Amino acid sequence: MFITFKLKKLITALAIILAVAIAVLIIAGGGDDEANEASVVGNGAAVLVIDPGHGGIDGGAVSLAGVRESDINLAIANKMGSIADFLGLQHVSTKTADTTDADTAEYSEHDDLVKRAQLVNSTPNAVLISIHQNEYPSEEIRGAEVMYADTDGSKLLAESIQNLLVSDLDPENRRVSRPAPKELLLTRSIDCPGVLVECGFLSNPNEAEKLSNFDYQTKIALILTTAFASFASGYCNT
Repeated sequence: MFITFKLKKLITALAIILAVAIAVLIIAGGGDDEANEASVVGNGAAVLVIDPGHGGIDGGAVSLAGVRESDINLAIANKMGSIADFLGLQHVSTKTADTTDADTAEYSEHDDLVKRAQLVNSTPNAVLISIHQNEYPSEEIRGAEVMYADTDGSKLLAESIQNLLVSDLDPENRRVSRPAPKELLLTRSIDCPGVLVECGFLSNPNEAEKLSNFDYQTKIALILTTAFASFASGYCNT
């Protein structure tokens, strides 16, 4: 993704804030060797695994204006990748373009999820952020929500992201992070910290319009990427 000068300045400012926050965490935690040892995920730097949900013939939810969830997921994911590159964060993605096996009639959502889980589990020191959009029969329902896997560190990461999504994007959102339902194959199949982020409801016209907006998508991407960086500095052995 091409990063504009305005976006680059915003990322730089956030990077400075993040660096200060990381320094504070290191100083504050420096005297507790046992706690630091217990927080280590692996022997290397944490790797952000960016997972844009759905794709191809599996478009996921669709807004009243006809915008597909998979397109928004991929747009946010690609922005996260660009921001991670700018900040010097290690990352991989389960998909960077909407040209996967999901384009074929033989596509299996189950098999695709299994492959994505295998990629996560084969990535050393992985931290998964899976990006999705929500829907509901009532147009009035709205608000981002973060669900977390039943693995060490996942709840902490989810709470951090949820707090930022509320404070920085939608102060009226009263949703809180919660455990991912057992039927979600991806989050139940990983063995590392991981969250699934429902960025908003495409069934809500106002929220769907925001989610389709480049700047709003960029803000979400910034929140998710910097939340990962802050989490990795405090929880992982970076």
